[in-house]
Amino acid sequence: REDRLAEFRLGPAFLPHPADSAAPRQRATPAGRVPGPLPSARVLVVCTGNICRSAYVEYALQAQLNALLGDRGRAEVTSAGTEPNQALTVPGPLLDLAPSRRVRAALTQHRPQQLTGRSLADQDLVLTATDDHLDEVLREDPAAVRRTFTILGMGTLLRDHGEELAAAVPPGAGVTALVTALAELRSRLIAHGERPDADLPDPFRGPAEGYAAMAQTAQPIVELLAWEIARALDGDLVEEESTGA
Repeated sequence: REDRLAEFRLGPAFLPHPADSAAPRQRATPAGRVPGPLPSARVLVVCTGNICRSAYVEYALQAQLNALLGDRGRAEVTSAGTEPNQALTVPGPLLDLAPSRRVRAALTQHRPQQLTGRSLADQDLVLTATDDHLDEVLREDPAAVRRTFTILGMGTLLRDHGEELAAAVPPGAGVTALVTALAELRSRLIAHGERPDADLPDPFRGPAEGYAAMAQTAQPIVELLAWEIARALDGDLVEEESTGA
């Protein structure tokens, strides 16, 4: 698992493409058509204490979705823990790693929540920090098996199979279509002996470097996932052709 984890620590696969700065993502709304509200999406992120991994991914992903979807967006990201301690708050080293002031403010105000069957109800997608957390989710709701993925497993699917997903999920197809395609892709990989899911280590009460490694591992996955969710929700969201690096 350490080998698989290393792939996500800001390696070449997640470094910005040279043309990225010239390829902004924007809406291509046909002239004369007033865009209406977008379909909704609900994402739940799960770890142990709900103050490090799941909290960071919750607010970072919400910020990315808000930026992509704008005022029409109705994507809601929440988080929960399998063993939360209500007396604890997000550690200072993680606050310092927040990708924006808004995310830092949200992390500062965050209070841990308990994972329950109710918190899993009506979620379109569930992300877990580890395989053990995935098992906890399925104990609460066995029917969630095809919509629950580890964070690193999601990163593997998006990074290594982006073109396949794009072909299977047209823009505006909806988040259910996206999650279904992801589940089918994971099943095919497992059938061929691959195991995409992996564990994101818990930095809690460890050195500052552990928090940095966690954030650097999670952030590029958050950005890839936010784009795929936004693309599935908004058929007018396109990636403008590059005009050159």
